[in-house]
Amino acid sequence: MDILSSQNSYASLSVRDLLDARNQFHVHMLNKRNVVGTAVGLYLIRRSDPWPDAKNPVKKSTGKKKVERTFANSEVRPYSWPCMLVMVDEWVEEKAFASSKLHPQDMVPRILYLPDGRVVPVCVVKVEPQAPARKPLPSWIWPEAAIGGGFPLLIRNQGLVRSASAGCLVSDGHTMYALTNRHVCGEPGEPVHARLRGEEVEVGHASERQLTRLPFTEVYPSFAGKQTYLNLDVGLVEVDDARDWTSSVYGIGEIGALADLNEQNLGLQLIDHPVSAFGAASGHLEGRIKALFYRYKSVGGYDYVADLLIAPQDPAHQTQPGDSGTVWHLKAEEEKDSKGVPGKVSYRPLAVEWGAQTFSVDGGAYNFALATNLSNVCKLLDVELVSAHNTAAQPYWGATGHYSIGNVAVEQVKDKKLAKLLAANALRISFDRADIAPGKINEALKDTTGFIALADVPDVIWKKQPGKVKGGRDTGFNSGPEHPTHYADIDVPGPGDGPSLRELCMQDTDRVTVEYWQGFYDSVGSTASKSRGCLPFRVWQFYDAMVAYVEKKDYASYVAAAGLLAHYVGDACQPLHGSFLADGYQDQATEGVTSTGKPKKDWPAKGVHSVYETKMIDAKAAELFEAIDKVLAKPAAALAKIDEGQKAAVATVKLMDDVARLIPPSEICDAYVELGEGASRAVVDGLWEQFGANTAKVMALGIRNLAHIWESAWIAGGGASAKSADMVEFSEAEIRKRYVNPKFVPSLDLDQLAAVL
Repeated sequence: MDILSSQNSYASLSVRDLLDARNQFHVHMLNKRNVVGTAVGLYLIRRSDPWPDAKNPVKKSTGKKKVERTFANSEVRPYSWPCMLVMVDEWVEEKAFASSKLHPQDMVPRILYLPDGRVVPVCVVKVEPQAPARKPLPSWIWPEAAIGGGFPLLIRNQGLVRSASAGCLVSDGHTMYALTNRHVCGEPGEPVHARLRGEEVEVGHASERQLTRLPFTEVYPSFAGKQTYLNLDVGLVEVDDARDWTSSVYGIGEIGALADLNEQNLGLQLIDHPVSAFGAASGHLEGRIKALFYRYKSVGGYDYVADLLIAPQDPAHQTQPGDSGTVWHLKAEEEKDSKGVPGKVSYRPLAVEWGAQTFSVDGGAYNFALATNLSNVCKLLDVELVSAHNTAAQPYWGATGHYSIGNVAVEQVKDKKLAKLLAANALRISFDRADIAPGKINEALKDTTGFIALADVPDVIWKKQPGKVKGGRDTGFNSGPEHPTHYADIDVPGPGDGPSLRELCMQDTDRVTVEYWQGFYDSVGSTASKSRGCLPFRVWQFYDAMVAYVEKKDYASYVAAAGLLAHYVGDACQPLHGSFLADGYQDQATEGVTSTGKPKKDWPAKGVHSVYETKMIDAKAAELFEAIDKVLAKPAAALAKIDEGQKAAVATVKLMDDVARLIPPSEICDAYVELGEGASRAVVDGLWEQFGANTAKVMALGIRNLAHIWESAWIAGGGASAKSADMVEFSEAEIRKRYVNPKFVPSLDLDQLAAVL
């Protein structure tokens, strides 16, 4: 080396140095015919390139011709230099510029020299911009309440429906807002809706607090960026009722502290760091930060820049239109403990996605997310991240209880052949016990086009409309014929404040007939199909179907029916499914209006159903399993013999009666009101403290009854003659083709059931 030559200390270059170089040479770069964008980051090394070693600490050369560098075939290594990234849509070898077709001035230089002596390397990456890569959107399953990050938000404007994701919750100290993109939430005052388990409801309105774009140097005063705009595209939604929201992110859970990026710490250590998000369109997303300050377009002499360019970790799971507003989180794993076991992963909110740049890389389409630094958003809008609001109210649905009952009931069956059959198909009915947790259930149920474990199919599939979900059976939201099969308001007083249907049936079990129930419902004015709950008769129908399948030796259909029955028996052992107080004291409703002036009804204990049956059970799943095991370990009275369908219905009414005595629905409603209502941790913990022990008892009752009905139908159908070799596992496809068939144990309301029982 010449002792007088300039020294190129690339490793010491900072983001500020790189931006200085980009600012000086950006126009020069963009005038080259194949350059489509620039950014700053770390030099990308081809994966095929050898690593340096002791003999050649700089780099070994194979002498082979270099292939074009892409995001797919290259990586950041520990020795990667800070650099200016230049994206080109055509890879041209250096010697080609000597031809008459390509002018030398179009060649991208390897090094940029600044006037003060700083030297910045240039890394050229081939990309081919194209239209966004889309995949068919799955039919996501959304819960009844607890809206959080990752949920879809909808705005109707000029005849169009714009959709985006809720990113996170923020607050100015007085008002709580949901953060998303401005281009979706629209003008101040526009109503914003969300989809909650099949229904579109208004959840707030667009706030005046919005960001579009700002001069780059206004946001980053010490960074170079003349004639450059930083795109921000952030809008806030002022929520109508903060009790309906959680700071937890769908599919991720509780979040950590804000990843506070600023000019002092915004450095190249971010490059290639793993990040996670949950988009309303794409679901769970994993990626890595590939570049900072990506210039994605130039208009009218001004450049437009995004803070972060995020590459998808897996091309099969990448961001799509509809994910705008999603918050990306830095993933950080806690240090290992003394035994070398890694700590849990924490998620720190980092950036808000507002768009994507799609590149064709190695023949595949890659959607790179474009995102805005969240700490800048909080600073500019004068709000703070909310990270501990309703965190006990996980953004999931009441599947935990159904799958818990289905899982444990398999273990309670005593008939050896049936036990073998059900054990072989336990993962068709429910999940492995270790996987019965809200987050894992959520991931497994996110797509209704795939296989859904049977115990929650009646909610996830059958309560949907056929035009929206394959296998759906209901004619409308919260209507029949499937909807009324999940409950029965058997505690409603009879005419003249007379005995309830539950009391009448417990006095004389011969009254458990369709005809008698029809007469009672008529006498109290419940004449609409959806208000004539028929849960015990649905169990009767399933019992008869299981007997018939065993007689035909159609064991796959028996397994499918048994798994589906787990849902209905699970409903029967929940106190609010057998009561007219299912969602509080609706007879005390008062009229009101939303923040946008629309009519709205409120009543005492409104929302108790989802908070008790879903949020409490989701939040306490681990303790609940432990408590159920303790109950089941104790001796219990023998259950009444079931040798016909009517007795299965009687057993269901008896179960609902036992449950109501252990946990009177009015006591749940009153406790919910006394605790302050809503889905806060205090309310959930308070309900668990009062009802947790008895909740375990009623679920244990449901488990015992379910196993008893399974076994009774097996015996009645001649299961004793079944061959042990036929007790095998059935494929997901075999089971799914049954539950998507509307003729498989068809959904019938009370007035239709009389003809088949």
